[in-house]
Amino acid sequence: MTAAPALAAQLRQCAVRDQELAKVPGKTAQDVDRWMRVAADNECFLWDVLHAHGWPGHTLVGEQGSADAMLIAQHATRDRKLQRFALGCLIEAVDAGDADRAHVALLTDRIHLHAKVPLRYGTQYTRGEHGQYRPLPVEDPETLDERRRGMGLEPLDVFERRLREVSGWEHVLEGRP
Repeated sequence: MTAAPALAAQLRQCAVRDQELAKVPGKTAQDVDRWMRVAADNECFLWDVLHAHGWPGHTLVGEQGSADAMLIAQHATRDRKLQRFALGCLIEAVDAGDADRAHVALLTDRIHLHAKVPLRYGTQYTRGEHGQYRPLPVEDPETLDERRRGMGLEPLDVFERRLREVSGWEHVLEGRP
């Protein structure tokens, strides 16, 4: 039971709209424009939520609602201030036991990606010219799995093995830099 089921439903609606548009194959300029308008609306909505409630954690909106807020924050690529503010709110919620610490790793790396600095947790990839995923540089690679474990993430080699299995494509990954 969540304290704010209507808010959880709004977050779900925002996330579903985002994902429906993100998954449109062969996007036209019109598709991209529509997706960017949805993203902008989602960003405004998340700002309002964060100012009113702080991070929408498990107690307020349930695990799914909190994950939906995370997706909106991660995809707020045109509003880096929102991403940084959301990260601060998220860390407070994690510290209070009300949010998933893996989400801190994902959002931290997304912020690092846009800042063009090495990732801390190795959670973000780019696409190579043939469609395969290309790992991005990480800080202190020797302790990466230790950092990942601390955030509730599986070791990188396990994640990448599952990615190969799920994709059915042995060469889904390019080499790690």
